Amino acid sequence: MTSWPYMSMATGPGDVTVQTLRDHIRPMVHYTDPAFMELFERTTVLLQQVYRTRNDVVIMQGETVLGMEAVAASLVSPGDRVLALSSGLFGRWFRQLFAQSGAETIEVAVPDNEAIQPEDVRRALRQHRGIKVLSVIHCETPSGTINPVAEICKIAAEFGVLTVVDASLSLAGEALFPDTWGIDVAVAGPQKCLGGVPGLALLAVSPRAWEALERRTPPLRESYLSLLDWRESWIAHRRFPYTPSVSLVYALESVLTQVLEVGLDRYVGRHAIIGRACRAGIQALGLELWPVREAIATNAVTAVHSPEGVPGSAVVAHLRERYGVKIAGGYREMADRVIHLGHMGPSAHPARLAALLALLERTLADLGVPVRLGAGVGAAMAVLADWS
Repeated sequence: MTSWPYMSMATGPGDVTVQTLRDHIRPMVHYTDPAFMELFERTTVLLQQVYRTRNDVVIMQGETVLGMEAVAASLVSPGDRVLALSSGLFGRWFRQLFAQSGAETIEVAVPDNEAIQPEDVRRALRQHRGIKVLSVIHCETPSGTINPVAEICKIAAEFGVLTVVDASLSLAGEALFPDTWGIDVAVAGPQKCLGGVPGLALLAVSPRAWEALERRTPPLRESYLSLLDWRESWIAHRRFPYTPSVSLVYALESVLTQVLEVGLDRYVGRHAIIGRACRAGIQALGLELWPVREAIATNAVTAVHSPEGVPGSAVVAHLRERYGVKIAGGYREMADRVIHLGHMGPSAHPARLAALLALLERTLADLGVPVRLGAGVGAAMAVLADWS
């Protein structure tokens, strides 16, 4: 039987705190019990605070992709035009979800190691009239890149276009301000920078988006994907449209509380400095970052070109099998070309990063890659001089 990893530094889910594990297994109660109703109410308030929004939030009972699919199914009618911004795998996937819902999708695409340029968005909106919705991934996990969502949403607002943002990797790990940036729908999950367990989709929905959901022909109702069902059941009347995932909500309430106890700015700052330190360590080892320039690299995931002559899968497997550390390999067409180092949630900490880089160095040396042991860890620790 394969042993469990000693440490998980993958792209989410990763390791969680002891507090989260304890809270996750609180006693099971019926979802109409007053104690759970109060906890769910408290959790929605905490989620608003972490999202930095006054808009409604919805906690859907399914993994983040359920939230993405629910937005696509609930927001567009057949024939509606969607401008899909694609800078990687999930951007293309989001476009596909809108197309499956009957939308006419128009794509602005860049290579997987690049970021969307705001002026390309403006040009597309001028060229293609009648765009209803713009979709964009804030941080592309497989690419380790970040898109300039604040500028993109500002341009979309000039054209009266609704904005839908996948914030899966950026929630609590990057600057994210849905209200001031004009994000109409943001979608995320608990299992990345929040440091929680997977199984829920976390949405922030603006008044403009609710109006658009009602105008859909016909409005999507009585469906597991229906956002309107959630608004009319929970937001309006404090009833659940179907059975909520009680234990997952326990865990969500726990991680949101832990983030806010640290302080959201400080929590995001931890991810930023650990990300910089990780990139410094990688480059000191002579490895190349996957993003075409460091300015578009994410805080929470460092995507790295596989060493020359060594498949990424070999690095992932050796690090896991010999040293018990789990990282992620490349996705689909990027398989064996990229490795991904996750440093999010509880793993956004110097102790975790030092261990990861030290054992990555050892792994590379084992695989015949010429590295100077200690170079990566040393470069990372130099960046961490200001850690607090």
